[in-house]
Amino acid sequence: MTSIKEVKSNQPSDDDIGNTPSRVHTLEQDNSHDLTPDISGSDQDLENSLDEKLIENDPDIDGGYAWVIVIAIILYNFSTWGGNSGFAIYLSTYLENNRFENADKMDYAYIGGIAFGVGVLFSPFITVLIGLIGFKNVLIIGNCLQFTALMLASFATKLWQLYLTQGLMNSFGLAFISIPAITLLPQYFKKKRVLAMGLGTAGSGLGGIVYNLAMNKLVEVRSVSWALRAQSIMQFGMVWIAILITKSKTENYNIEFKLYDAKIMKSLLFWLIIFFTITCSFGYVILLYQLANFTVSLGYSEYQGSIVSAMVQVGSCFGRPPVGYLSDRFGSATVGSIIYIIVGIFALAMWIPARNYATVIIFALIQGALMGSLYVIIAPLIARCFGINKMNMIFAYTWFFLGLSGIFSPVIGLKLTTGSASGYDPTRYVDPAIFSGVVFLASGVSLLLIKGHLTARDYELNAKETLLDTDKLVDTKVPIRKMITNIFRKNLQPA
Repeated sequence: MTSIKEVKSNQPSDDDIGNTPSRVHTLEQDNSHDLTPDISGSDQDLENSLDEKLIENDPDIDGGYAWVIVIAIILYNFSTWGGNSGFAIYLSTYLENNRFENADKMDYAYIGGIAFGVGVLFSPFITVLIGLIGFKNVLIIGNCLQFTALMLASFATKLWQLYLTQGLMNSFGLAFISIPAITLLPQYFKKKRVLAMGLGTAGSGLGGIVYNLAMNKLVEVRSVSWALRAQSIMQFGMVWIAILITKSKTENYNIEFKLYDAKIMKSLLFWLIIFFTITCSFGYVILLYQLANFTVSLGYSEYQGSIVSAMVQVGSCFGRPPVGYLSDRFGSATVGSIIYIIVGIFALAMWIPARNYATVIIFALIQGALMGSLYVIIAPLIARCFGINKMNMIFAYTWFFLGLSGIFSPVIGLKLTTGSASGYDPTRYVDPAIFSGVVFLASGVSLLLIKGHLTARDYELNAKETLLDTDKLVDTKVPIRKMITNIFRKNLQPA
């Protein structure tokens, strides 16, 4: 976000300072150029003063073309994360049919992890590339990579070919689309920012439903190869529609495209966000990829396992918009912390003792509705913590660690399973369930600490009569003791 500071050549009067809360003035103090803002309003008023210049004369904010952008984000998520969640179907088929010679379950787990995470490891460089060649050009490259990856995978006959196509190339396609796309909605929304993210990310749930059920049916009636070809064509067409209706406001917000910021890297708040991302990714990917196989381990068919995977996506589709609405009202960190503590409890209390199909279906719906809230709250949370103009850089590093954890999550999940890969064994997935529950609880605790940090910082800024601009958001230090003691304190604005 561009720092909004009206530098006046003449010193303003006391009346100007006291009676014009929406304007930001500068006063000369001690022969320096320090900025002293008007503070007659609340902390929310100060935040509004920063955004006021950006939204004036812009009919797209919270309306107008903003809702077209929501449709574009739904299409992006439908065709990237939604399509990627369909890998659970391919994983199950590869394991059962021994499609590739000398391949074992760890090979397929690595391919799933690569598809999820390797591309986003390069998110800092993709962020810089956006600044060099343009927003839409990066999206077009990603769409072509994703289409080519799945189409070539359909013709793969050797394991290394599958690694390169459905794994590596597909991963870069997903990253080139999702990394630019996720920064769009905060540019178009202010008051309804998290609700918009909830609606947009619901597209991944909708995509997961379609790709889990439709591709499973294609595998049954035709083959894995035809399922991959159909998915590549569907994704290619929908992403092109989204690209055509997408407009970025990067120039309006003076968004930074750089690799490093020393102040950010030294910020405790930044590393709390990274820890939240890593722990959430571990639990999310393990549960997403393991639930279909867990259903089979209870003695049910692969088709019933695919239904369970689809129920995760159904929950995601219907759960994310309400999460966005509640986060707009009460704050992303506050709502997110409650959600991930609940998700962790359900993983421990419901997944471990589950022994029948109905229980697994209900568990999948509940976890699907809540465990992907990361994708709803992360963009607004970063904007709240550091400002919009630093979002791209922070997203780059957040997605780097998301990708890193995503690569190893399926491997960890399979390593933690016990017993044989087939046959009835309801205790085979106890250890993955325990691991998922613990990391989800850790995610919730990290969000509580972020909430405490934001609350303490808001009171600190208000007490010091300091302007809430991007520099002050980063420069303000919050001691750990204050961060902890402010966790349950009412904030001046949603946190």
